[in-house]
Amino acid sequence: MSESTEPIQDTRTWSRRKRSEVQPPQSPEAASETEAQIRRSKRLRGRAEQTAETSGNAEGNTSSATDNVNVKAPDEVTYPVTEEIPQVALKIMRAIKKAHRIPSIGYSPTQLDEQAEHMMSYGPDDLSKDKVETSLELTEEEKTREKHNTDIITKLSDIYTAHVHNQASGYLDKPFNLKVTMDKCGFNGPISPPTRFDYDDPIFEQREEKAIESRLKKWYKNASVSGYGDVREQVTKVNEEVRNAREIPVTHFSVEAELLERVAALWDQNFYPNRSIRVEPYKIHLYGPDGHFDMHRDTPQKDLIGTFLLGLGDTSRGGGLEVDGENMPAHGGHWCAFYPDVPHRVERIWYGHRAVIAFKIFRTSGSGTETETTARVRQEVTELMSQMQAPFGIMLERKYCMGTTELSGFDALLLQSASALPNVDVRHLPVVLTTHSEFGSQDRYDCYRDFEMRCDTDVAPFTRGHVEELFNTDGEYSCIEHSKCGCPWLEGVKNVPFFSLELPRTLYACSEEEQETCNYVGNEAQAWREDSVYLSYGLLVLPKNDDTSKGNGKDLDDSDGTD
Repeated sequence: MSESTEPIQDTRTWSRRKRSEVQPPQSPEAASETEAQIRRSKRLRGRAEQTAETSGNAEGNTSSATDNVNVKAPDEVTYPVTEEIPQVALKIMRAIKKAHRIPSIGYSPTQLDEQAEHMMSYGPDDLSKDKVETSLELTEEEKTREKHNTDIITKLSDIYTAHVHNQASGYLDKPFNLKVTMDKCGFNGPISPPTRFDYDDPIFEQREEKAIESRLKKWYKNASVSGYGDVREQVTKVNEEVRNAREIPVTHFSVEAELLERVAALWDQNFYPNRSIRVEPYKIHLYGPDGHFDMHRDTPQKDLIGTFLLGLGDTSRGGGLEVDGENMPAHGGHWCAFYPDVPHRVERIWYGHRAVIAFKIFRTSGSGTETETTARVRQEVTELMSQMQAPFGIMLERKYCMGTTELSGFDALLLQSASALPNVDVRHLPVVLTTHSEFGSQDRYDCYRDFEMRCDTDVAPFTRGHVEELFNTDGEYSCIEHSKCGCPWLEGVKNVPFFSLELPRTLYACSEEEQETCNYVGNEAQAWREDSVYLSYGLLVLPKNDDTSKGNGKDLDDSDGTD
């Protein structure tokens, strides 16, 4: 859990009413209170808006404190940001709002299906996906190829679901040694995992529990206050409303090399595929009474593929770490590991303390030894990918910094398998997926009568060259040219289907808006419009020709003309 993160802020506001909920005029205060209590309904949708959580998930953005502290408010302290956070992070967020100027290269059948299900849930029971209108015009050959590839993607999704997960956890099988040298936090001895359990809860002797609490309380009292990185304002903030925690930096503690080897082995055993990795101690994170950290993702870094947390003791009650919907204790020797782009939080602790060592997992050159399962999965995926017909795209699972040259996990396997296809050019690049849909009925008396559905999706490249070109050219609606963005081979590319193995994991919501376009108060007529923008990394596979034959499997942001 890096402090160089921005919390995921849920800024959705819902406004929904049924006929029975229409009330006489109220005072502004009473109306506001009533509106806050309105429930969601199937047949009446309001407006939803979600801002970008942080476009830093597309850039390597980190922030750290310096010696100069500027007090902004009694409950918030900001620190000037070091050069680790590039200004390009803010430029990307602004560029997303201009993404409509980038020519589309494809669409998302997976998103179309997802949105069709969503729209159908508001209409009569006899609706079907083939009743969704779209501006997309495909030839018979393109339709046949999409159906063929869809069948294969379904099988790949089954493999993905069975073997790929966001997090893993467990207990070490033996103690490890820890040395803490921070002033008034001194410690040098073993941290032992529990030996007795009552179901999943460890059992400690009263003497053991008092010793653990005494140690944690001492560390918490004397450790440094933790901050978090606000990417939008380019500062590291200390704000207990967002994060209330303490930390001991790696300069004030150490572990033995043998523990680093054990951490590396656990990562290889639990995350696909096995790779040669490097483990680096990062910080000791401490939480006490009222401690918490809002939902966030860890900051992307070059070659960073994972976060590994190892418990040092946990006497807390209530709250605690939640990763991918699962609660994780911090008892000595308990570990949990996850990809850095997995949302996680520390829920507010009632009383007691908890502490973990955070390790960062980096990829290195070389390859790890494959397990039998890994080898079998690789073979199955390779065989299925060999049947795919170009052109096609796949939205990748993980979130990467712009300029990433090597993929992680299942994404790396997909890239390797696609690159083995004959006569194709394979690239991976940042893309923006835009969705626009309209659905509902204009009938004043029957909201199901003449229910109509329309949906369009567009996938556009979002390389560094495209970002720069958006700011170098004027015009709110004029389209930029791929050739001027360092990607001349994208000129003429269109109608490429971009599939997703699991849509929620592959898309990063930058903005979502749902708005009523027709609601006759007191009547049943209802219609809606939805607009959303998602940022992702995509695998793009095109038939090879003279313009696309260079750099097979290469990241576009590492190619000429896009720096």
